[in-house]
Amino acid sequence: RIRPNERLIAGDLAEELQVSRTPVREALQLLEAEDLIVGVKRGYVVREHTRDEIVEIYEVRAALEGMAARIVAQAADVDQIASIEALGAHQDAAASRDRRDSLVDLNTAFHAAIIDASGNARLARINRSNSQHFFNYRIAALYTDEEAVAAVRGHAAIINALRVNDADAAERAARLHVIDGLNATLAKLR
Repeated sequence: RIRPNERLIAGDLAEELQVSRTPVREALQLLEAEDLIVGVKRGYVVREHTRDEIVEIYEVRAALEGMAARIVAQAADVDQIASIEALGAHQDAAASRDRRDSLVDLNTAFHAAIIDASGNARLARINRSNSQHFFNYRIAALYTDEEAVAAVRGHAAIINALRVNDADAAERAARLHVIDGLNATLAKLR
């Protein structure tokens, strides 16, 4: 929720969060190590990613999520796929303009459910690390109705492939869905 280039001062954050400065300073150091913030004189600022970095982040995400969808299509049981489907992230109603924040939450839950269903702990850990760089709420608020519908339909394509255990189609649909998200994100940066 904190904008790029916004200043972060440990004392101010500690006061706002009603905690001591020590855990705030430690958290800021971890965020700096993850390349999410940058140390500046007397504090930090939220890092603003370049266009090329955003492309790299989404390319990694496409590979990871494609792999997870492939694994799920090959190995998940009917109940796991049903629980992914039960989230409703593939239903047109999720694209409603007044539900953009819930679309982000559904999208996050949907992709996390697929990663979890893959049963690959290493994949999940790498994806968790990469997912710290997603720009969902800010970008989703700017989505056109067509982009929101495309996101929901991307989920539907993944689910359809999972239902019939088509690993190639599941991987392809997951990668395409992420790349569509990248294109929508890049369009907002122009």
